[in-house]
Amino acid sequence: SRRHRPRALGAFTRLTMSAAANSAAYWRIAGMSYLKYSNMCGEVVRASLKEPFFSQAKAREAVYMKASKFVGGKAQAPVITEVIPPSAGK
Repeated sequence: SRRHRPRALGAFTRLTMSAAANSAAYWRIAGMSYLKYSNMCGEVVRASLKEPFFSQAKAREAVYMKASKFVGGKAQAPVITEVIPPSAGK
């Protein structure tokens, strides 16, 4: 007996689904982490913007982190760190 295949999954749908699944691994094949890959994609998109959108995107590149150490099960005073990428000042 043959398996019943839903009509919605035609040859085109199967082709695009398998192509999408294969393309998702390109960053892994290149030896990159997903975070590094997505950061590179973001840099390319921001570099393609024109003013005023370019300067607005540059302003959002600064990252603020807040971390607290725990000693004896109690949180200590939080430390706020600002990370500004070298490209943000350009």
